[in-house]
Amino acid sequence: MKMSKSTRSNVLNALIIVCTLGLVLYLSARGGDIGDAWTTLRSANPLWIGAAVGSWIVFMTFEAMGLHVFFHQQGVKIKYPTSFLVALIGSFYSSVTPAATGGQPMQVFALKKRGVPAGISSSGLAVKFFTFQTALLSLGALLWVCNPAIVQTCIDRGKWIVFTGFLLNGLSVAAVIMLAINKNIVRGILTFAIRLGKALHIVKDVARTTSRADAAMNDFHASVDMLTHHPIRLFYLYLLSCLQVLGLMSIVYCVYRALGLNALHYLDVLTLQFLLYIAASFTPLPGASGAQEGGFYIFFQNVFPAEKLVGALLLWRFFTYYFTLIIGFIGILIDSTWSLRHPSGASIPMEGGDGLGQKNPASAGQPDSGKAADQ
Repeated sequence: MKMSKSTRSNVLNALIIVCTLGLVLYLSARGGDIGDAWTTLRSANPLWIGAAVGSWIVFMTFEAMGLHVFFHQQGVKIKYPTSFLVALIGSFYSSVTPAATGGQPMQVFALKKRGVPAGISSSGLAVKFFTFQTALLSLGALLWVCNPAIVQTCIDRGKWIVFTGFLLNGLSVAAVIMLAINKNIVRGILTFAIRLGKALHIVKDVARTTSRADAAMNDFHASVDMLTHHPIRLFYLYLLSCLQVLGLMSIVYCVYRALGLNALHYLDVLTLQFLLYIAASFTPLPGASGAQEGGFYIFFQNVFPAEKLVGALLLWRFFTYYFTLIIGFIGILIDSTWSLRHPSGASIPMEGGDGLGQKNPASAGQPDSGKAADQ
């Protein structure tokens, strides 16, 4: 039976993830470290393992909170459980697609099923990406400046990798700003995409598709323009992203303490984790597989004793990646169940005035009762 292109892509991504894990285990076994790794995992302090789970929950909670606050700033009455579910969906698909490209489209689709116009959800995700990247880079740079000794000790020879990571992440932030303030660039991208879709026989009605794309673009820029005139709101979203980033980056310290180590301070370990994430985040493989594991060896080989390094890597990678896959997959199942119960989708009321300034056509004729779609 011939597989479709999307199925082949999903299988390939899954193989990359599995092979990366297999490679780590193989190299560990070949080097005689697998026994030490198992011993390390069995001896891990359960209280600090619980703290690692708590750090992941903080990360995901504020990921959802950022989306939730943005939508309420726009006058979109969406419930927090819906925002949390959408955050799980995005995290799952970002983890299984190259360069995390699949997360945001699937989030837009999930929100559209619940009555949120694509333009507004796209702007929310763009702003969320902007604040996350800004929080990551600003906190990473601050920690580097405040803790130069630990960087000098652990990754002096790999600084060029970190500089490259800062550059690429900085360019991504600049790209979001450019898209947000320049309608012509966005219009050009949409026009090219529609023409390509027509050539590939994906788009049948060019005029209708163009009209919908223009409406979505107007919603997108209306949302972003509102934020540019309310810097305090944007700063609030940035603070939420700072808490989100700190939750994710704190997992490695929980692993460090779970393995009975306490020589380094929290900020020392946190600094290395920030720089590792910045350096490896743009690897064009699902979950930055390979780069994250290899980077962990480079960045933390002087932090964890040799006999505990593999066990630390396995624990850290589980909580920062595989745990997200597991919980995210549960979110996918919940979303699929919701879709079966609501085959025609749902409508979320839209407010005027303080948000977009007008009712969105997608919600025209819907009672403004203040009730969001059932989750």
